[in-house]
Amino acid sequence: MNLYEMGRYEKALEREVQHAIDLIVDTLERTDAIVHGDLRTGTITWNHALARALDTIDRPGPGAADSVRLRDIEDFVSIRGRFRKAGQTPERTDFLAPYGDPEDPAEGPQVRVLCTTDGLRNDDSHEGTFPARCLGKVRDWNPGTGELTIEAIAIFS
Repeated sequence: MNLYEMGRYEKALEREVQHAIDLIVDTLERTDAIVHGDLRTGTITWNHALARALDTIDRPGPGAADSVRLRDIEDFVSIRGRFRKAGQTPERTDFLAPYGDPEDPAEGPQVRVLCTTDGLRNDDSHEGTFPARCLGKVRDWNPGTGELTIEAIAIFS
């Protein structure tokens, strides 16, 4: 990746990274190992991974369960939302996104995405909120703060 950047091939690098992420997502979808959700609309796309998480394999299809809690998902998740940088150390950068679309994005329950700082590109350009998708694994739920933690494999806009 550094060679791409040194040679001013940023666009080619972006295409290669996007291609690698698409391959990962395609593989996860083919093996029913990913759940897709949108924090802004509060929707989760039904698939076999979701049915497995909800223990509704015998009752397939949308509406098979009354509600979905992201904290119960053990497979990979792909979450769209409106993120903002919440903290950074040399090792880790955290992003937060609210559930829903509140006027103040810091209000209410949040999803915290943990990223390795040295794996981020353009990490200094995130001022304010930005739309993005996070691919990762659910790691923790804190009922006291209403915060779900996801360890990211990738976050991109």
